[in-house]
Amino acid sequence: MKNLLTIACLALFAALATAVLGFLALNVLPCSWFGSAAEGACGYGATFAVLGASPFVFLVLLVAFCIVYARRQAKASKIER
Repeated sequence: MKNLLTIACLALFAALATAVLGFLALNVLPCSWFGSAAEGACGYGATFAVLGASPFVFLVLLVAFCIVYARRQAKASKIER
């Protein structure tokens, strides 16, 4: 049960990090990178680019967080022995 809770918390953290990265992408990156620059707003091109990339970013972050967590747990168990 503890492992499932840990994975759920890591997934929540990955979702939060994905949302922050998407927000930063929409507000920091130039609109020309997304193929649209109408009236100073990025428009649908940037929005759909971020929405399309978000699931992949979430999965990559979740796997990375799980790997880092597993390595730290293994390292901690070796230190205790």
